[in-house]
Amino acid sequence: MILSGLAAVGLTMGGQTAASASARIGASAGHGVEVSIGTFVVERGARLAVEIIREDPCVCLCDAILVTEFVLLDSFGDAIRCEAYDEPADAVEWLGRLSLTEAESDSPLPEGSYTLRIETSVGTFSAAIEAVAPSAVAASGRFSASASVCGLELRVYRLVTQEDRGVDLALRVGDRLMVALAGNATTGYEWENALLYEYAVLRESEEMEYRAKPHPQEMVGFGGEFLFRYEAVDVGPQAFRFIYHRPWESVDPEGVVEFAATVD
Repeated sequence: MILSGLAAVGLTMGGQTAASASARIGASAGHGVEVSIGTFVVERGARLAVEIIREDPCVCLCDAILVTEFVLLDSFGDAIRCEAYDEPADAVEWLGRLSLTEAESDSPLPEGSYTLRIETSVGTFSAAIEAVAPSAVAASGRFSASASVCGLELRVYRLVTQEDRGVDLALRVGDRLMVALAGNATTGYEWENALLYEYAVLRESEEMEYRAKPHPQEMVGFGGEFLFRYEAVDVGPQAFRFIYHRPWESVDPEGVVEFAATVD
């Protein structure tokens, strides 16, 4: 018996097709989940984060999903960057991240088409990426699609870290943004977005998440990351100011990260 399904969507704005998504699943021999989304348009050299989300309650494929490989491919299908896991990572905890830069020089990759591919124990997840000049992002369409199958969804984010202080991101309506800031919650310090807007262009899609770094000796208080997720819901500019502080102390913050985003 073969179980299969296929779904696809394309969104058009201003005469241009912005993004499409497809998903399918097969239960015949050699077939597994195939989820693909794109095209995501980002500026050259951008940092990206990728995660696999499982709906709750689970509807099917409810066993643990293990990520075995995370690859960036060029337009010819050749691997530019490849991260293979000696010990497969649990997809629930996994967060893939990379920069669209040369591995050796860290200079931005050329403009063009790329593919992010995640190999897992249940199949393949992939996302089409188009690297362009910053001025070309706004002209590429306004929506990004997502795809899910069997309650599994692939999400791609524009990633911001402490290294991106002062940047001005170019985003589209529908794009996702993740802010990942290193810190240690066991000290009482936490990162907080100090700028709140009644009518935000980018709205927080989930509550802040703190992930402690894994440590081989299982040491407590080893540190980790504060993760903030946003989705672009309207056009316009928006400033961000994250402060690292103990909320009950009336002193200057220990750290500040400021950046901006313009959504078209």
